[in-house]
Amino acid sequence: PKGAANSMLAVGYKHGRSFVVRGSRIGVFKHTDDDDIAFDTTINKIDDTHGKEFTPSAAMLHDQDSSLVLMNKQRPHELYRMDLEYGKVVEEWKVHEDIPTVAIAASTKYGQMTSDKTLVGVSHNMLYRIDPRLGGDNLVVQNEQQAYTTKSHFTTAATTESGAVALGSAKGEVRLFDRLGVRAKTALPALGDAIVGIDVTSDGRYVVATCKTYLLLIDTKLPNDEGGRTGFQKAFPQAQKPAPKRLQLKPEHVVYMGASIAFTPAKFNQSPDGNSSEKTIVTSTGPFVITWNLRRVLGTGRGDAYHIKQYADVVVADNFCFGQDKSIVVTLPNDVQSVKRSQLAKPTRESLMVRPSAGGGRLY
Repeated sequence: PKGAANSMLAVGYKHGRSFVVRGSRIGVFKHTDDDDIAFDTTINKIDDTHGKEFTPSAAMLHDQDSSLVLMNKQRPHELYRMDLEYGKVVEEWKVHEDIPTVAIAASTKYGQMTSDKTLVGVSHNMLYRIDPRLGGDNLVVQNEQQAYTTKSHFTTAATTESGAVALGSAKGEVRLFDRLGVRAKTALPALGDAIVGIDVTSDGRYVVATCKTYLLLIDTKLPNDEGGRTGFQKAFPQAQKPAPKRLQLKPEHVVYMGASIAFTPAKFNQSPDGNSSEKTIVTSTGPFVITWNLRRVLGTGRGDAYHIKQYADVVVADNFCFGQDKSIVVTLPNDVQSVKRSQLAKPTRESLMVRPSAGGGRLY
């Protein structure tokens, strides 16, 4: 629709494509050999199976990047599968008439690379497996659901390579599950503000939870555990719950930026080659993209050592290109760009206070 701006990003691993939602359209961008990104085509209209147009509230690549699973705030009891070859919604999944889904996640960290048809669903007080092959109007797998009290206010989930789940809530709590259908092995009490995004490394060792003005980095390794287990597999001793490391901007940098901080959901770079080499965390606030070097944070304990790049417009979404951490896909309201991580620099007063003029960008 006229006047719509880019709102979300799904980075593909197959065919080198990324998908950007803009109102009820989707821009398709291809990753070029020189780590840049170029506009490819537009999917002109997102409508449900009854031909009713809608603007997705979430979009997740699925089934070897052949589909996008879309959420529609107006219809929280349903999900929609868009076939990317045809560029249209071909299935409407009626998840459950009593369970409004507030967030979805892949069944495993790299589930989008597999032909796994299932996914993880989150409602305000439940975590469950959704299996579209069940058909009918209840796609929740009976023995893979876990309900909590109605006031749990769950908001977001992420999975490890083995399918363990990290779950965040609006109350600032983080729960760690080794699988679906059981209670959390670890429940970390409210750590602060509402959690708006969560991500986890492939092996489950580190969780990053995004609050509005800071990130929380949690080391899930159990202290003195001979098997090297994490809080996903076994509860922490009561007196030894992990103390999250706070990643936040220096107060003087916030002043130079001249705006209140509101982070987009932070992500680790993805490392599906099995060597567990997540090295970097990326997020953004306003026109600034920010990265933290994971090893440096862990080695020095400094949560305020970051690199930054300013754009001419607000960054609405950002993520690393799939399988590496050298380049980042940056989505602006009217443009999509790729930036090399090496182009982000230590912030200075000058670099933060410069206000580039907003460009027109690539409309599609």
